[in-house]
Amino acid sequence: MSVVPALAEGEYYFSSINESQLMGIARYLAHVKGVFREEEGITIIFSMEIMPQVRLLTEKKIQGPFALITFRAETSLHDVGMTAEFSTALARAKIPANVFAGYHHDHLLVPYEKREAALAALKK
Repeated sequence: MSVVPALAEGEYYFSSINESQLMGIARYLAHVKGVFREEEGITIIFSMEIMPQVRLLTEKKIQGPFALITFRAETSLHDVGMTAEFSTALARAKIPANVFAGYHHDHLLVPYEKREAALAALKK
């Protein structure tokens, strides 16, 4: 399977909100890239456009900016070793990453200032 990494435009951030605040973010869904429920709260990954709204909803630190890289191939939880391959490529280039997957694609958040180096490392 050929997996092509694509760099999204813009800056992305993540933070945590309480479950009771989830509906407050729903109207900004076009700018939310991911939502993940953890025992301690709801992690949200979002674009810079809704930073003011997220600041009002969270008491947690907002982390970022990050660049978003999406692998343009449908992946499956049954695909063995793919996450290890791109994690290894980034580790060799000394680029940290936060990996998350949706139903259709795998995604990475990398430090914004290292986005071009990350893309180059992944394409190698």
